Amino acid sequence: MKLELVAHTPNVETMIATSMLTTTSGAQPSTLYDRLLSKPEKVREVVGRAEVQHGNILEHNRMVWMLEATGDEVLEATLDTRFLTFTRLGETRWLVSGNLRAVVEYAQSRKTPLTDALVASVKAVAPNLHGFLED
Repeated sequence: MKLELVAHTPNVETMIATSMLTTTSGAQPSTLYDRLLSKPEKVREVVGRAEVQHGNILEHNRMVWMLEATGDEVLEATLDTRFLTFTRLGETRWLVSGNLRAVVEYAQSRKTPLTDALVASVKAVAPNLHGFLED
């Protein structure tokens, strides 16, 4: 099985921090987002307080992966998680789409080569949240 992240929402952690702050701030989400873009240390601080129990904050993004796997491996994954979408592109090539919440919940429910690869792929786009995925 081989997995490669091929596309994702820009500034995933900034988007998640904006979502978190929207519930406690009177500012418009677009204003918060613009402020956070220029303050990566604030983004790290805010996402460092993220809690899995509030998974809806992890839904404000989209990630797309290219997966090389057998039909049986993909069938197992589709039975394990309903929030990742698998589209067959060829005999063993699949396009996988989902958000960070889907990755977190799937990784927490099962440990498989696919969940390990999904978690590892998140490190590049959400390094501050990646650590909490491994816990």
